[in-house]
Formats: sequence, structure tokens, C-alpha cells
Amino acid sequence: MRDQLPWLCQGDIFARAPVVDVSITTTGEVHAAVIDGPAVLLTHDCDMDKPNRNGTPRVERLQFARLRAIDALPRDRQQTLRSTREKIPPYEVLYLGGIPSFGESFILFSDPYYIPVVHLQPIFREYEDDGPGEGGRYLTAQENDTRVGRLDAPQLTLMRQKMSAFWARIIEDQGGG
Repeated sequence: MRDQLPWLCQGDIFARAPVVDVSITTTGEVHAAVIDGPAVLLTHDCDMDKPNRNGTPRVERLQFARLRAIDALPRDRQQTLRSTREKIPPYEVLYLGGIPSFGESFILFSDPYYIPVVHLQPIFREYEDDGPGEGGRYLTAQENDTRVGRLDAPQLTLMRQKMSAFWARIIEDQGGG
């Protein structure tokens, strides 16, 4: 995990974000609720950083995945996630390791949800180039910004590979040969 940037980025970790919780009642009815909880932003940077002609964000909603505690899983699944932490399979899940104030965590790509971008009251803000390729105009949250960090570069690359494998069944070569 690394520190978040001032602007919104794919892989940002939110301490408190609206989390859509869907369950089945004992009578078989679907129940949906929105609760505050930790989540990871899945929306790609390119989607967030494109403005409309009037300068407002083109993106209308942001995709998130709920941050889940690994200790809620059976021991064999915990061990599988830990032992495959740098591999593309299993495609459905991304092991994140220890997240400060949350503990050992993972996300599921089979359980994404969307929140209207207006929840963050974002604006485009210009940032100076403090490093290679970081200057520019980026979407920046003005409200409800509870980010505590973001995925590091290897985790972000693996997340993108796993999302491609899970959703499109496109599996990229991991290299290392």
C-alpha cells in the first residue's frame, strides 16, 4: 500500500464509503441496504479524468468493491489467498494483505457496485509536475474523501490483470520467465 495522491485514482482505499449490502431474508426476499464501510475504487483513471465540454466530470458513477476481512473466511480459503497473493488465479479475488486500521483484507470482483460521482462533489484541479508524469488536470474529491491510501504499483497491475481475467476471460502473461 502507498499514500494516496491528492486526486482520485484507481486503487484508492476509502475508510468509509457507501457500501451496497445485498442479502436474502429468511422469507427469500432480496434486501438491499447502503452502509458505510471500507472500499476500493475500481474505476480506471482514464474514465475519471475526462471532462465534458463544460468542464464537469464525464464519468457519472464510480465503481467500488467492498474491502473484506480475511479472517471471515474458512482457514483453507485464507491460506489459498495468502499463497496466491501474486498470481492471477483465483480470478475473482484480490488479496490486499494488511491494511492499516482494517487488518488483512481482500476484495471480490464478483461483488462490485456503483456510487454516483456527485457523492464526492468532484472538480477538476490542476496539479504541478512533482515527478515523472504526475502533473496535469485530475478529478479531485471535495466531499466524503476518506481515502487512507492506495494500492501499490504491483497490486494495481495485478488488480487490472485479475479484472480482465474475471470479466473478459483475458489472461495476460505475468512474465517472470
